[in-house]
Amino acid sequence: MSETALRERRRRQTEREIGDAALDLFESRGVDRTTVDDIARAAGISPRTFFRYFPSKERAALVPHVDLDERVEALLQQLVPSRPLLDQLEEVWREVMLDFDNGRSESGRLLLRVRRLMQHEPALRLAAIGYDEERTDALVARLRDLVGIEDDLAPRVAVEAAGVAVRVALDRWAASREARRTTDLLETYAETCRLLRAAVER
Repeated sequence: MSETALRERRRRQTEREIGDAALDLFESRGVDRTTVDDIARAAGISPRTFFRYFPSKERAALVPHVDLDERVEALLQQLVPSRPLLDQLEEVWREVMLDFDNGRSESGRLLLRVRRLMQHEPALRLAAIGYDEERTDALVARLRDLVGIEDDLAPRVAVEAAGVAVRVALDRWAASREARRTTDLLETYAETCRLLRAAVER
């Protein structure tokens, strides 16, 4: 592994350690009663170092799982211009749902913790919306280059539509788990996609 790759992996590891500290504190104290100083102390870093990684305490809890991010990147690289983007994006997110293993994998457990917190913490949910918008913009730019067009309307519509299905499925799954009901994430996502398609085709 190159020195650049090693540095990037170390950076991602530090992000994850800070994120774990933030998530633990948010679960035990709540977002409002947790400060950046608290998170930095728990992660063994200075507040100044914290702000080199995150713009706010809420964003610290939204760090994607490193292995999952690499998995998504690999799936995105397989997209082809000749197929409908929405179909391909749904397939990408379905693979991601499989990796979550209904909350049993490491990335799935992490996701469930965050989504359950978001049910009760408006500040965290608001931060997640902002973060999703940033990631959406980046994905739209990637897809625009893939398709080879200057106008980003078509890829943006596909990304936003796919994102709606993902968010609705994750919210339904997390709320169900919070209520101690058994709900399968993959089945919930499949049904959400079906209903979205049915609504669009009316």
